[in-house]
Amino acid sequence: MASLTISNAWKKYGDFLALRDINLDIEDGEFVVLVGPSGCGKSTLLSIIAGLEEISYGTLNMGSRDVTDLSAKDRNIAMVFQSYALYPTMSVRENITFGMENRKTPKDQQKKAVADVAKLLQIEALLERKPSQLSGGQRQRVAMGRALVRDPQLFLFDEPLSNLDAKLRVEMRTEIKKLHKRLGQTIVYVTHDQIEAMTLSDRIVVMNGGIVQQFADPDTIYREPANRFVAGFMGSPSMNFIDAVVEGEPGDITLVRRSGDGELTIPLKDRHNELAAFAGRTVTIGARPEHFVLTSTGEDEFVPISARVDVVEPTGPDTMLVFSSADLSLVAVLPANFRPEEDARIDLFLDLENICFFDPETTNRIPRT
Repeated sequence: MASLTISNAWKKYGDFLALRDINLDIEDGEFVVLVGPSGCGKSTLLSIIAGLEEISYGTLNMGSRDVTDLSAKDRNIAMVFQSYALYPTMSVRENITFGMENRKTPKDQQKKAVADVAKLLQIEALLERKPSQLSGGQRQRVAMGRALVRDPQLFLFDEPLSNLDAKLRVEMRTEIKKLHKRLGQTIVYVTHDQIEAMTLSDRIVVMNGGIVQQFADPDTIYREPANRFVAGFMGSPSMNFIDAVVEGEPGDITLVRRSGDGELTIPLKDRHNELAAFAGRTVTIGARPEHFVLTSTGEDEFVPISARVDVVEPTGPDTMLVFSSADLSLVAVLPANFRPEEDARIDLFLDLENICFFDPETTNRIPRT
């Protein structure tokens, strides 16, 4: 195992900057997920870590070893690809041992390594089959087995579950998490799926435009997003954003949104006094769908919101409600048995304790005081 330190990493293709000043310190044994929209630079960064792409500027260290200029074969890294990359004419056993054969690993060591990995991944019964005889999940296990027998310092996963159906993706996600718990190996994992990122990782790197937007644990990413991009990208359904003007003074602050469809007033009273510095200016309220509830406890942290029901979407465990208020289309996640009529007028309550605020000019979250 090894830690991974990426310092001041840049990647340029002609005039295009794919990565800009990336700085990450990944601890030994940590599971780190790179997540972001298509084209954000996450796969480019993974390729640089693997040695498949040259870095334009900056350094990479694995433990105390500088690997910046080392070729991929000299970095002791194993990679699991999206496409499995199995040899169709070889059996599962031959696919797993292919790399060991090339490295002239003694046969008895190969046999033991295959037996250990097959038991770990529960593929003992598949060793003599060809890839065409396997399901998608079985093929992904074989791809992981081929990586595991190398006993690398670092594992890289490049969207390994994206070709699987939804049910199998959940099952394989669980298997990968169990595998990491048993092995304790350092893993860097690329995905576009935020649920994978939240459930698998010790820490998440959220990227956009080749820049690291935030590097933190899943709870911090979700509850204390660094900026509006992170807040909107992480979470499904996405966070609701409401622009409102700050009125009043510390201890008696009110947020007001005036529109042709009426006025939305949110009295904060003595909560969120960090907004006093924005008096007379607009701020952006960030409210996740679960921050809207049907009933108030009578305490000050809940304020009523008048809503017109636009769409009701039962999801099984919840009801997703798309509603309008003050010329805004907002989303709430509510109990499964709540099924209002469309176009009905209802009152929801907004949880003030868990909402966050963003500066519209910088898009950064306004720190709570």
